Amino acid sequence: DNTADNQVMFARIALLALAVSSTSALNVPSQSAMRPALRLPTKPADATPNVLALRGGGVDADLLCKVMAAVYGGFGIFLATIPDVAFGKNSPVSYWTTFGEAGEWFARGFGIVAVSLFTSPFWAGMPTDVLAKVALPMNILFLPLFFQAAMVLPTAKDSTNAVLPFNLWFTQIPLAASILALNIMALM
Repeated sequence: DNTADNQVMFARIALLALAVSSTSALNVPSQSAMRPALRLPTKPADATPNVLALRGGGVDADLLCKVMAAVYGGFGIFLATIPDVAFGKNSPVSYWTTFGEAGEWFARGFGIVAVSLFTSPFWAGMPTDVLAKVALPMNILFLPLFFQAAMVLPTAKDSTNAVLPFNLWFTQIPLAASILALNIMALM
């Protein structure tokens, strides 16, 4: 089958690109090691301390970025390489009942963007505090999209799978809410 051959070839290319680009082994570079072309304004050392850190509950941007790399980057790898096989109607972790040509194309594109963006602190030197700021609008808007997929979209809300006896989009809602909470705490 030509489609299966194309998927295997694309998966191999994507995994090779990921392996080559992730030679830093998920090591977040220190802020002093990074030299951005444009330095963003930072709080002076004597600024008001982080409110959450006062009670010992502060979340740093490094933790947030590791969580997003694992969740969104992991999801992105499967979207970029084998979206229909991984999440289509015949998958054990079905999220959609059908993809269609356009859906598969956009899934691959978003997968590439997700892996590139959310793993950028580990291979491109993206400061984690900057990625935390960039990710906030996305994390805010992902949450209603997950609600929409779980309850409104016919190609998602009616999906069944072999892993859990309910639509897997319902598992994404608390996960997205948790990541959003981490994101907000990392910026406080």
